[in-house]
Amino acid sequence: MNLRPRLVAIALLCVAVLAGCSSASRSLPADAVVASASTVERTPPALAVLPPLVPVYAPSSKVAGVSISGLTPVEAETVLSAALAEHIMPLQLVADEYSQTIDPTTIAVRPDLSAMLAAAAPALGSDMPVSVPLQLAFDQAALREQMAAFAVASATAPTLTVLSSTDVLSRSFAYVPGRKINLDRSFEIVSSFLRRGQTADPIFLTRWPTDPPRASFAQLAEQLEAMAAAWDGVIGVYLYDLATGAEVAVNAHSVFAGASTIKTAIMLYGYAKLAEFSERQKENMRAMIIESDNLAANDILAAGAGGTNTETAFRGAEEMSDMLADLGLEHLYLYIPFESLDYIKLYNVKFRCGPKDPVGEPPYTETGCALRATPYAMGQLYRMIDECARGEGTLLERFELLTPNRCQEMLDLLSENADDTRMVGGIPAGVRVEHKSGWIEHTQADAGIVRSTGGDYVLAIYVYKPLGDQWAWPDEVLGGAIADVSRLVYTAYNPIRLDTLPVGEMP
Repeated sequence: MNLRPRLVAIALLCVAVLAGCSSASRSLPADAVVASASTVERTPPALAVLPPLVPVYAPSSKVAGVSISGLTPVEAETVLSAALAEHIMPLQLVADEYSQTIDPTTIAVRPDLSAMLAAAAPALGSDMPVSVPLQLAFDQAALREQMAAFAVASATAPTLTVLSSTDVLSRSFAYVPGRKINLDRSFEIVSSFLRRGQTADPIFLTRWPTDPPRASFAQLAEQLEAMAAAWDGVIGVYLYDLATGAEVAVNAHSVFAGASTIKTAIMLYGYAKLAEFSERQKENMRAMIIESDNLAANDILAAGAGGTNTETAFRGAEEMSDMLADLGLEHLYLYIPFESLDYIKLYNVKFRCGPKDPVGEPPYTETGCALRATPYAMGQLYRMIDECARGEGTLLERFELLTPNRCQEMLDLLSENADDTRMVGGIPAGVRVEHKSGWIEHTQADAGIVRSTGGDYVLAIYVYKPLGDQWAWPDEVLGGAIADVSRLVYTAYNPIRLDTLPVGEMP
């Protein structure tokens, strides 16, 4: 079958159709075309406004007074690095008449860009401006080293002196305080100024008064020796520092009449021999220590020996004296009860007696033979009781009935002593003193422990003055000398601050 005529016909038909479509398009009215175009222009597609790829700081934003408006963080850092260099300047420290200038390079002062830009972050990519103050960074260790050097350079040491009046025995240590900055506090102040860049003006620091100095033991010994040399008689002093164990001794091994200072030893004897006290024995113990009652002391001696009469009091006195000797306390003893001379004469009592005067080390005093003490031995007795109260030492090892609490009871009782003259007379009111004093015609003494702000110490003072044609020396003479010595020792630990005294007033 010949298909060619059919194919030709189909091709002609397609040509005709295409020609008709083209003709219809060309014949479209002009106003229809315009309308169509106008419709397209009135409805354009909606286009989103995209933010910049790198955010910038809001208008009017400033860091340390420098504008960063419209800048990226990188651009802002560059601008600030250049602009803030002028804010790095030397640091001047002043403390009274002392000053020091610190080169900023020695402590690596620099703008703290990271901190300032972090504070400016709320303005980044927003329309909310910020204003960030200047902040500097620095090497803290290097600054502290510089300030430590300034602290040393600006410090002044306290001055210690000895005050004395027309009475040669009246002596006291006194001081004018030194001055120095408080390094920790000053470092905080300077660091605060430096971080805020407030270094254009000098930074003024306060020099505070230094702590009171303490006289050296050598200085104290020198003054005590001068006092003893000026005294018309014999002064014996023993000092034991409870913190360090240091000692000062002036005629400390001279033997004196023990007087009522021995009652501290009688108290120890009672505690070592009796597990508990009856009400009467408690009353006697208090009367012996607080009021220095002699008959109450005899009752404690008798009770320690297991009795209640004078005969057992003699035995108690010897036992107590042997106890003291066993503790190594030489020349510290009481061989007969108090006020027992009439009893001895009446009953022709034989009693122990120490060697005749002179005894011990020079210089010598009048002692009798039955009641003696040295400043050193009495001081050691107080040291032992204090050790016992702290749970250590010889007394706890030797005596089963002693405990730290019972030794503390002894110290507490001694602190109630009613004698506020002698040793206590040279010490300010309110200072705890655990002591026992004693007095006879030519000798007075006081020994105990002083608990002071400047340190705790054991002190034993014995003063002897020959009677001559006197029947007895008044308390203000011998007791006054004890108070003078006590005051000197107390002010060695707690010197008097001179710059707080009214003009013209002597301490």
